Amino acid sequence: METAQTLRFAGDVNIDMVNVISSSGVYQDITNQILSIQIFEDLFSPFITGSIVLKDPVDLLNIFPFIGEETLELKLSTPTLKNGNINQRFYIYKMTDRDFVGDKVVVYQLHFTSLDSIIDLNKTISKTFSGKVSDIAKTLLTDKTLGLQVTKKCIIEETSNSTKYISNFWSPIKNLFYCTPNAVNKNKSPSYVFFENRDGYNFVSLESLYQAPTIQNFTKDNYVRDERAGGGNIKDLNKDFERIGTLTIPVQFDYISRIQSGMYGSKQYTHDITNKKITSTNYDLLQTYGKRKHLNENPLASSKAVYRYNSKITYEQKYYNNFTNFGDSTNSSTAQERLSILKQIETSKIEITVPGRFDYTVGRKVFVKLNRVETMSEKDKDMTDKMLSGNYLISAVNHYIDRERHECVMELVKDSLMLDLNKAKK
Repeated sequence: METAQTLRFAGDVNIDMVNVISSSGVYQDITNQILSIQIFEDLFSPFITGSIVLKDPVDLLNIFPFIGEETLELKLSTPTLKNGNINQRFYIYKMTDRDFVGDKVVVYQLHFTSLDSIIDLNKTISKTFSGKVSDIAKTLLTDKTLGLQVTKKCIIEETSNSTKYISNFWSPIKNLFYCTPNAVNKNKSPSYVFFENRDGYNFVSLESLYQAPTIQNFTKDNYVRDERAGGGNIKDLNKDFERIGTLTIPVQFDYISRIQSGMYGSKQYTHDITNKKITSTNYDLLQTYGKRKHLNENPLASSKAVYRYNSKITYEQKYYNNFTNFGDSTNSSTAQERLSILKQIETSKIEITVPGRFDYTVGRKVFVKLNRVETMSEKDKDMTDKMLSGNYLISAVNHYIDRERHECVMELVKDSLMLDLNKAKK
């Protein structure tokens, strides 16, 4: 496929190279056989995955052959975009949907994942880890013996706390998923997540993602291009990239779910099995909201929200001095707040389809502007829907690429509102 040097339209894409490499090192260029490519990223998934659909007139399954030991070399780019393009090798782990479309042509789908996921499947760790949680995370990612041996960039936010635990033949990823709920940043926020995106591997707090710069503004309106004096219209690719094609809201709100999940508040009972002490702790979203950083200014609840701590009761164990001179090695002191933080970004979610580009990746912050649908009066000058508009985080993205275009279906989440619910019109 010929590589374009200029951006012709919003969603333009170059499929620069697609190679399949056998375990013996044999390369097969399948660029011209590609029908479509999908690449999936998720804020709560450790690895990038994807699939390609190709039309095969030579039956590579038998000639190559495909046996589940192949890798995929993928090079994709958005014309004129300097950062964020894909140039990476993946592991092909599955073939599906094989279908004969003629006497000499077969179509099938190859599924791929990051190479590091295969290392994770084949490595188990039996060891006691102790120290700063961020230092343990770095070891689990980079160490040749205990970790994934990654060569990609690792973005690790320093934690303010330490932990100690025993890895009971866990894989590196299972260890990292144990570390995330035990990590606390310098602002005392227990909001760490671990994921892979275009930048590399990320062990960071949601707070740090909330404070990052906005990479794109999106809007859904009746925009049409300006017309030229002599006919035709004026192309503005920046505005075209900002336009939302489709927008869906799976659930606008679910008050019962918010209460039952502990988003608003909860009560936690802890039992320390070493000193035989039982304690109870109440958590209240509105009391802690101002102590943390958020995507937008105002919380998802008003001061009149009806909830009780007893609506969500959790039970945690403490192990004070289970490890000599270490104190409590559990996350019982932060578990309630973390539960609420994760529910906040889960409960306010939208899905949009936009022209694709490769700097859209999970963990990035975007701004969405939507207009109110109610009839406006002459006094109303601001048409912004302040309930749905605001800063969002890209929590999942599906890059769909075919030979003509690149489209992104993105899941966006936010933990807060532009609108102050206590001052909203009643």
